[in-house]
Amino acid sequence: MSKENLEAIVQRLASTFNKAWYSQAKKKCITKHSKEWWNHACTESLNRYRNTGDIEHWREFKSNTQVAKREFFDNKIHEIAFSKKRPWDLMNWVKKKNLPTIESILYEGQSCNTLPDLWHTLHLSYNSAENRPINASFLNETLQADQILWPPFSKQEFKDTIAKCSSSSTPGPDHIS
Repeated sequence: MSKENLEAIVQRLASTFNKAWYSQAKKKCITKHSKEWWNHACTESLNRYRNTGDIEHWREFKSNTQVAKREFFDNKIHEIAFSKKRPWDLMNWVKKKNLPTIESILYEGQSCNTLPDLWHTLHLSYNSAENRPINASFLNETLQADQILWPPFSKQEFKDTIAKCSSSSTPGPDHIS
């Protein structure tokens, strides 16, 4: 193979890569205000609102951003919880908080500054009734409440009631609110 042939092949290869890059690459303008969750639907609805100023387009934009955020964060939480299995990665989303001032536990006027002192104090506080006789006869005098009968309801009534509950008030893949 001659030098000219090799240069022609390399030039065609470079040209192919160049065409592929410019046909597939998307120009992004990353700023300090950019949001990872922003998607094409958000851009389209924002542009539609800017063009018309219509309140319905504003509501559509707000709805699209809410859906985009929910999908993005659900995917991130799912990825962290199930793929990476490192839940502490979620801590970047939480504002840093200062720890509260700690006040030592006092027992009989003395501070509990060592683990044995603390253990002894907790043991004496929470197990003080240990081995004492118990008179449970008062339980026999307690009246039993009447049994509550639930009115019957259908599966559809249950589903309709549950559908009114919020499924977005707690982050997590289970959506338990």
